[in-house]
Amino acid sequence: MKNEFSSYFGRTHKLFAFVAAACFSGLMLAHPALAEDVTVASPINGTSVESPIWVRAHNVGCNGLMPTEFGFSIDNSGAVTRGASANDVDVINVGLPAGPHTIHFKSSTANGACPVVNTTFNVVGSSSANTSSASSVTASALASAAVTASIPSNATNSGILDGKNWIGQKDGGTPGSAHFSSVYPARTPSGDSARKFYMTYTKHGGVRWHISFAKNAGATHFIYDTYVYLANPSQVANIELDMNQVMSNGATVIYGMQCSSYSNRWEYVYVKGGAHWRPSSIPCNPKTWKANTWHHIQIASHRNSSGVVTYDYVNLDGAHHTFGNATVNAAEHLGWAPGTLLINFQLDGASSGSGSITAFAHKITVFHW
Repeated sequence: MKNEFSSYFGRTHKLFAFVAAACFSGLMLAHPALAEDVTVASPINGTSVESPIWVRAHNVGCNGLMPTEFGFSIDNSGAVTRGASANDVDVINVGLPAGPHTIHFKSSTANGACPVVNTTFNVVGSSSANTSSASSVTASALASAAVTASIPSNATNSGILDGKNWIGQKDGGTPGSAHFSSVYPARTPSGDSARKFYMTYTKHGGVRWHISFAKNAGATHFIYDTYVYLANPSQVANIELDMNQVMSNGATVIYGMQCSSYSNRWEYVYVKGGAHWRPSSIPCNPKTWKANTWHHIQIASHRNSSGVVTYDYVNLDGAHHTFGNATVNAAEHLGWAPGTLLINFQLDGASSGSGSITAFAHKITVFHW
């Protein structure tokens, strides 16, 4: 949706709103770390976390070559745990003692080792998660390492939504025109696979892709977690990442968030005679994002029984930002079925003339409890 700070969402907007371990050697190099090759989602550098931790990162190789191996070691250990694939490390329930630690993410291609990417963090305590069995904590895996509390044991993980049946449509809250498509699996220019979102547009037109992924009227806390890759960020006015939930009383709660080039801020939704955008104090502009690079985003929010939403934090590429004074009414009655949970991914064109946007999203996940 094109942002004019107080502009309305289109009324239709809200509806279409483990461990594989092995050691491998020869990966250590003294080269400077290339963070754009490895996107570290958890633990986020410079944060304090509870043990056990969640080790999660995405790798696209180096020097224009696809990765053949990917893994990590912790502190001074020589043991390297291999990721589930050459592109992803996603290991939960890693127990660590209190104090400072460094994880070294190590990758190689057919030409040899890539630069090591490090993340340094501090363990301040332990959570109540069961550390005896990796398989037992799938639903209670820790949230981003930027958060010192764990996701509770009753939390639900949506699973990766990339390959589900996403539906796209021109967003009624934007002007101009738009034509669009979405493909999965698609290969990114860096060679890994993800869901591709493509659109051509005129006069700031926007496209919203959406999917209904679960039924849960009682959940009050949400984390929207995804990687986003933009071929040409200068074409993108807004990246919108929304959640919709219908409470048991029939009111639809809008957990709306976007990175906007108009305000150069993360903006959030409030409802007052319709849905509107309000800029926060946290800077963001999609036009300044590095092209052809994975950017990791996590957005957390929660609500009360009346549909008043508090936007808690946003993590972008390892930087953790908490929202201040971001508690607003975000519910209105739209006549939808109670329990409906929907997720939206929207792109708005930056040009007043015409243009096109190519974006990829990877490991789209929602945690809710």
